[in-house]
Amino acid sequence: MTTLQTVDDYPLSQEDVDLFALMCQRRGWSDEYLREIESAEHDELLGLAEMVEALEDARAAGRKITIAPDFDMDGISSGILGYAGLSELGFDVELHVPDYRRGHDLAPEDIAEIAAKWPDTSVLLTCDGGVNSHRGIAAARDLGWTTLVTDHHEELAPGSTADITVDPCRIDETYAHTGICGAHVLYQVIEAYARVHQPEKLWEVRLLRLFAGLGTVSDVMPVLYENRQLVRDSLSIARLLYAPAPRTIPTPWGFDPDPEAIDVEQATLMQLLRIDQHHPVFIRAFQGFAVLLKAFGQAGKVRDVDSLDEGFYGFYVAPAMNCPRRTGDPLEPCFEVFTAPDQNSMLEAAHKVIATNEKRKQLVEVHLQELAGDDQPLAPWVYFSEAYPGMYGLLANQMMERQGHPVVVLNRPSGPDDFVSGSGRAPSWFNIIDTLEPQNGMRAIGHQQACGVKVDRAELLDELVDTLQAATQVALLAVDPNERRADLVLGPDADCDAGLDDLEPLVGFVRRIETLRPFGQGFVEPVVEIAIEPLGLRVDRIGSDADCEHDRVDANMMMNARGYRVCRLCKKHLRLVTRSGLSCLWWNVAEEKEPELVQLTKSASRTEIGTLRFIAKLQLNTFRGETRVQAIIDQQITESA
Repeated sequence: MTTLQTVDDYPLSQEDVDLFALMCQRRGWSDEYLREIESAEHDELLGLAEMVEALEDARAAGRKITIAPDFDMDGISSGILGYAGLSELGFDVELHVPDYRRGHDLAPEDIAEIAAKWPDTSVLLTCDGGVNSHRGIAAARDLGWTTLVTDHHEELAPGSTADITVDPCRIDETYAHTGICGAHVLYQVIEAYARVHQPEKLWEVRLLRLFAGLGTVSDVMPVLYENRQLVRDSLSIARLLYAPAPRTIPTPWGFDPDPEAIDVEQATLMQLLRIDQHHPVFIRAFQGFAVLLKAFGQAGKVRDVDSLDEGFYGFYVAPAMNCPRRTGDPLEPCFEVFTAPDQNSMLEAAHKVIATNEKRKQLVEVHLQELAGDDQPLAPWVYFSEAYPGMYGLLANQMMERQGHPVVVLNRPSGPDDFVSGSGRAPSWFNIIDTLEPQNGMRAIGHQQACGVKVDRAELLDELVDTLQAATQVALLAVDPNERRADLVLGPDADCDAGLDDLEPLVGFVRRIETLRPFGQGFVEPVVEIAIEPLGLRVDRIGSDADCEHDRVDANMMMNARGYRVCRLCKKHLRLVTRSGLSCLWWNVAEEKEPELVQLTKSASRTEIGTLRFIAKLQLNTFRGETRVQAIIDQQITESA
């Protein structure tokens, strides 16, 4: 086996290259670094001990605590975690559902709603918010409530006005790894409470890592240090809540699974929880997650237990739960999934969440067409949209990926003096906040590559475009033109690290990559560049037409691999199969890409052309006991000469 040092120091043949070692070297992932990021040791958060004792005083006195969470996936995770955990520990606790139209800060209106619904509230506990919510905290204190804030956002001067604040980003905090989510902060509080006052409940409390890990991935926290084991634990608990669909649907080739018949009570963790007595709120939190998995199974997003990974959290659960604020739909179903009194109500709520996500996808397509229209005088840097404001970030991200530079999407002003606001997105090499903050009349709030953008007067929009364009030119000068697009290049060309004729070595490579999970922010999953010869390439349309509503005329019909006539219009994805048998899946591009690829493969039989280049991730697929490597295409780069 080639050592890390040897890989780049000596010219090796493709057969000699240890692809995993080469990938690690290019990433800078030495053995020492990989050991270091696995450390879960961390200091105690400031204020944690004081909050633990304040909670015990409230429990002992029978005082009602109302939890006020934020409205995104981290906030939902935090709220359910706190509601379930404190209920199980014997607290008198309620859960407030926020109004996303008020913004992320806890508002006096929230306090008024809590006081009206639960007038005997005497303790306010925030999660994933509240550190800078001075008006809301003041309203709570005016009612004589004890105010306890758990948050993970930066505390701004003059600082929190709550009685006790636990936040890794407190002004005076020295917590080493500040990139922990709001749900993780509240988890640390509840675990510390149980350790001190109810150690017999630590097993139950540690099951709440399910929600802390979900919040970690959903809020795009760095998957480093204490977050790594947290995410692993969360996924392990999620898998214990998975109940497989029984194979009861007869087909010509056997029996297919029936997601409608899933019994969530058969999930391993649900059976364990039913052995002893637990608070109903605690049980519902985990039952609700199992029901959510059932709903995603019915929607075709969860095929088996192996589908439950950090990608499932980040690409399915979080986007669905974050949808209401993007589409203007009610937020209540997102909480009811975990709090409704029975499974049917939970399942109904889960399907509402999934349906809202589908609505969001459709709206994105509609508004992307709007952005591509002629009435965009400031394109390609600034776009105007009539979309619901919560969707601006999604649209800006789509346009940024298309344009390759920072993009801002704003509401369309009616006059030069109008205040305009929206969202900005930028590649990793561009910092929007640093660019806009020095400019008069412009503000950017959030993260450097994803933030809210506000412009005091519409007459400044030309200046916004000039600022973005000039800063992009400067930033591009600092980008290394030789920087690799991928960790490895695979294929027949001269610059490739290994070929694709023999796929068996790639199976071992992918298995070694799998040992490094979880991947995410700060520890990104490796990607490869694959070079594919068009000659002999098979191009198939794939997808599900189970719910097809198209006019099934002959022109729309095609034969699938099993010889059945299916609807071509519902086959939205492509599968490219190379001569060596590598299957490359490319989602949602069939209409756009199939004609040119089919034409290219036909031309390849008559003329000599170069390879097709794609950026992709490799994964393993096991079918009928045989494990093969397949590629999931992210984007096409170009054709090589």
